[in-house]
Amino acid sequence: MNTLFSRLQEAPKTQPNLSQPSRVPFSGFVTNKIVSSLNGPDFARLLSHFEPVTFATGSYIHELGQPTPFVYFPETAVISQLYYLEDGSSAGVSIIGNDGLLGLSALLGAPRARNWALATIGGTCLRIRLDELKSEFMKSGTLQKLIFAYTDARLSQLSQRTVCNTRHRLEERLCTWLLMIHDRTNSSELPLTHEAISQHLGTRRAGVTNFCNALRDDRVISYHRAMITILDRAALEATACECYRRVK
Repeated sequence: MNTLFSRLQEAPKTQPNLSQPSRVPFSGFVTNKIVSSLNGPDFARLLSHFEPVTFATGSYIHELGQPTPFVYFPETAVISQLYYLEDGSSAGVSIIGNDGLLGLSALLGAPRARNWALATIGGTCLRIRLDELKSEFMKSGTLQKLIFAYTDARLSQLSQRTVCNTRHRLEERLCTWLLMIHDRTNSSELPLTHEAISQHLGTRRAGVTNFCNALRDDRVISYHRAMITILDRAALEATACECYRRVK
């Protein structure tokens, strides 16, 4: 293992806790868009391999460089992939909700995780072993078509966020990020702290607080005790940068 990779594996320097998900009963109702779009025979073959699990808000699912034996299809959870620099600072790479899956790189052949994965919004996922999903993926059925379509969407999100992070103002990026999180939840109440938002946007907490205060004063959002509530989504969209409309 090279020196640079060894140092990156040690980030973040605060050493977060890697979470063991809690198992939950399977309700039989599936909200993940990939899983729910499978045809009957493909869904029936995979159903017995899925295990419902839940993650708490702020818990880490895996770390950079770690083997990834499972693939997760979020149901109510929203997962962010983060990259940590050597100085301990971070930036969000992608956002995954019930539109997709965590473990795409592993499915496509990467032996280890490329980023840290964090449950930004706690909730449930359907978990399946990587080897079982690969076996179904190689049969070239509807699963493969759906995952290739999602891969294209993820690449679009990654490229758009690269442009966004280099060209757009913090207040625009903040609104776009909040909208992307909101799109992947069933609630206008988002359990987010200013510290967590700054971690994802790769900026100082003070800047996030200033713009959250401005949005609160304009009654676009409210926040209290690590809970942000979206009050006026239309106003939030009006303030967001063009990237939100493109990735949506």
